[in-house]
Amino acid sequence: MAAPRQISKYRLRVNAYDRVSSWLVSLLIISMLTVAGLLIVYFTRQFIVASKAIPVTPVEAARQPADVMMGLKQDPEPPGIEEAPDLLEPQLQDTLSAVADAVASRTALLSDESIDASASTAHGSGLGDVRQAGLDSQGESRREPSREIRFEPENLRQYAEFLDYFRIELGVLGRDNQIHYAYNLAKQVPDVRVGEPGGEDRLYMNSALGRFAALDRRLAKNAGITDRGQIILQFYPPETQAILYDLERREAAGRRPEEIRRTIFRVAPKGDEFEFSVDQQYYR
Repeated sequence: MAAPRQISKYRLRVNAYDRVSSWLVSLLIISMLTVAGLLIVYFTRQFIVASKAIPVTPVEAARQPADVMMGLKQDPEPPGIEEAPDLLEPQLQDTLSAVADAVASRTALLSDESIDASASTAHGSGLGDVRQAGLDSQGESRREPSREIRFEPENLRQYAEFLDYFRIELGVLGRDNQIHYAYNLAKQVPDVRVGEPGGEDRLYMNSALGRFAALDRRLAKNAGITDRGQIILQFYPPETQAILYDLERREAAGRRPEEIRRTIFRVAPKGDEFEFSVDQQYYR
């Protein structure tokens, strides 16, 4: 009879300690490989030659911007204005065309039409006479002073009443080479008319870069002429122009007109009327 097989008491088994040890060794190896890889990447980048951009120094062009050349923007104390060359007065039609070209690209500077009048006109100002130097009584070229109007109307209606009181018209330079005028601006729908640029010889001012821009545009919109063009000018009748010139001459106290560099006028309401006065004047 065969002897029964004896089952060995000793067998090779993996206990919990061995499992934990193997996991720790595996994590250690993985960590070492990761650190080695990062070191390789770091030192590799140190040897990569970075391309550096060549520094460029901007050089300002000697030519002045179009808006400065056309008189659309005039600083109170522009440097070197005394050395500026005199210019002969061009034909108004050519001047208006050049103004239109210069300002058409700057319509983004116009204030939002929804701006409130009381907020937009604090220390309000309109830019000055944009006409170039003219001729004196002897036929010699002379420089016209730049002129600026300052006014703080309470609202849009008071601003329109000021323009109507001095018979100032708004004119939109049309794409059809016509000037589309609006007058009686305090009315709900102002009156309009159309004129030729060649027949216009009145003093005109451009508020495109001033605080009156939004108010002028709203009044022109009420008249239905804003779609005619981008440029809106203020046209002063001879009577109002004479008032400004007389105030300017009196403030100059005997100085010759060509000695006046800049005159700033102030508008003050007096009941239902308005009055001009000279606020500041600068000389060459």
